[in-house]
Amino acid sequence: MASVSFVVLTRNSSRTIRHCLEALTHVSELVGEVVVVDGGSTDDTLKILKEFSVRLPTKILSDEGRGLGYARDIGWRESTSPYVVMLDSDVVLEPKFVHEAIKLLESDEGLAAVSAKLRPVVQERGWSARFQAHNLAIYLHLSEPCYPHTAVALHTACTMFRRAALEQVGGFDHYFRLAKEDSDISFRLRKAGYRLSYLPIEVTHMERSRFWKTNFRYGRSYVHISKKHWDMSPLWTFKNVALTVALLFPPLQSLIYLHYLLKYSRLDGLSWFDKLVLPGLEVLRQAVRTSGMLYELLKT
Repeated sequence: MASVSFVVLTRNSSRTIRHCLEALTHVSELVGEVVVVDGGSTDDTLKILKEFSVRLPTKILSDEGRGLGYARDIGWRESTSPYVVMLDSDVVLEPKFVHEAIKLLESDEGLAAVSAKLRPVVQERGWSARFQAHNLAIYLHLSEPCYPHTAVALHTACTMFRRAALEQVGGFDHYFRLAKEDSDISFRLRKAGYRLSYLPIEVTHMERSRFWKTNFRYGRSYVHISKKHWDMSPLWTFKNVALTVALLFPPLQSLIYLHYLLKYSRLDGLSWFDKLVLPGLEVLRQAVRTSGMLYELLKT
């Protein structure tokens, strides 16, 4: 099999980076190099990376505080393998994914990238953590159809890219500092004529319950992706208009809650109490994202 380069983004990831790198040792025969792009860690992250450098061929770069698009771009450009896996430092790789992804990319030249499904594991307690592990987006993601079905866009937490495809579209755009660098590269690959797919293989995503800052940042990124890809990600969808109106007129939030209550009531694996509480947190999440979107619009 061809060698694979792994680009791992990290910042103060001592909680998870050991698990992430340990998983890579199980496919060491395929590892061309591990390029770690660090965001200025001040914990034990770099110490742990040094420990693993004797087991894995490792390069460490700095993202210079320039954001996600820049970090992913310098990472893959520093690598040499024909296939590049973008891997977040809180993801524990399933070795089967690497083998199956290589086979698929080598057999189907029209594919630019394939992703694993992310199964969140949140060790914290509280409703924010519960929501992080069981929100509607997780269910939708896990039910996304797999190859040969074509995906609209892929995440970059655990995705194998064809190097030649990244080169053809010019790599990751440094403009996307906060988020949506994954949507941008997906859209540009599709516009170049490539297809994207999911594999029916799950990897563990050791998430943390970061609610406010993360969702506000995602809301801001809606503006960025719509500016560049208005045809694939328009800003003023019916959903965004409805959420904006509900944010400006709070009594309408009850209608948003009922909308999500219906959706959560259909999900398996939730208690009746979950199905009552999680829609409320969903309403709050959408309000925070809408606030981020409006903030970015007013800012620019």
